[in-house]
Amino acid sequence: MEKGIKKNEALLWLGSWTSKFGNIVFDYANSISIVSFFAGKPIVLALYQSSETIIQIIFNLVGGVKADNGNRKRLVVITDILAALICFVLSFLIDSGRMAMAIIAANALLALVYAFNSPTYKSLVREMIYKDRIGFFNSIAHAGSEIIGITGPILSVGLVAVIGTRGALLFDAVTFLVSAILECCLVRVVETPSKVRGSQNVITDIIEGIKYLLSERQIFFLVILSALVNFFLAGYNLLLPYTDVMYKGIFDNFYSKALAMEAVGGILGSLVISKVADRFKDNVYIMILFLSGTGIAMLAEPIIALLQNMYLCLIPFALFGIALTSFNIILMSHVQVSVDENFLGRVFSIIFTVAVLFMPVGSFSFSAFVDAKSVGSFAIVGGGIVILSLMSIFILKAIERRNG
Repeated sequence: MEKGIKKNEALLWLGSWTSKFGNIVFDYANSISIVSFFAGKPIVLALYQSSETIIQIIFNLVGGVKADNGNRKRLVVITDILAALICFVLSFLIDSGRMAMAIIAANALLALVYAFNSPTYKSLVREMIYKDRIGFFNSIAHAGSEIIGITGPILSVGLVAVIGTRGALLFDAVTFLVSAILECCLVRVVETPSKVRGSQNVITDIIEGIKYLLSERQIFFLVILSALVNFFLAGYNLLLPYTDVMYKGIFDNFYSKALAMEAVGGILGSLVISKVADRFKDNVYIMILFLSGTGIAMLAEPIIALLQNMYLCLIPFALFGIALTSFNIILMSHVQVSVDENFLGRVFSIIFTVAVLFMPVGSFSFSAFVDAKSVGSFAIVGGGIVILSLMSIFILKAIERRNG
């Protein structure tokens, strides 16, 4: 039994990491092609980038319904095979007269595929991994994802330089196919309860999922919390590139160093939390504690900046990465363990949809009302998260009292 558990963990890790690397190569190869051939038409790149967001908003909820009503393993395999086919076909349309249309359409189709894949994959973990190992599984998965996030763009540059854009897209097709093959080898190790058959009406099933979420006050609160966190994360992501301007004349290339420190923090956070995640996944207050840690780290940045020491100024970004990673891992693990099996896909699809909606709201809000060139603006992000954390504790206490 233990061997079966570890086999599933390895297959899921390798499958997700392979797909992530394929996505990075896909984005880089297509972006390079668009910039090279349509340098005077930035609208093409804008359409390419926005098509993914629009598709996710429209189809994420549908993907959640399918994840709950269908065979999750089969659905994940099929979506990866479709992703491989999309990359394969696109590779033959590069350099053609309709290249721009083909790239935008392929990206939209890939976004559609992953609107079904993402909630299904998150739900599939419940079937393939024992509950007392889900926290550990998510921690290692996140650590690997962070490492690929760092090395992927660098490897993509070399890959495109050696085999060209067409070769890179064919490589993408292979990565998605490998992911599908790995997922085919998964064997269910957890006996799942029989599923409640859906109504065969997608809208009705989505409404049922929302009703379930509203009835589960703590889970509903966590969904709202994750949405509000994404609002402030959008502000953080907006401010981060401006650190080169904030520290101009003091430090060189601070933005790239801050990104690296955040990623290192994410990896360290994943590895550390892997030792305790399964103990903490049911403790929502520990989750809130890590969330407040991200806010405290950002509150510290403007104060440390006064010292004008680059190494000290980078520490808050590493701490931010550690705390945010820990929060995300415990949140995902808690949802995977606590939500009714029949609604797991829909709950994850709602989380993803709300996140996609709140990120642009946060970006536009911070761009309009915050001075992006001032290091003090990080205090607004940090202060907002700390206030959100404190409010969360009071709300959770109220929910617990109401539930008796």
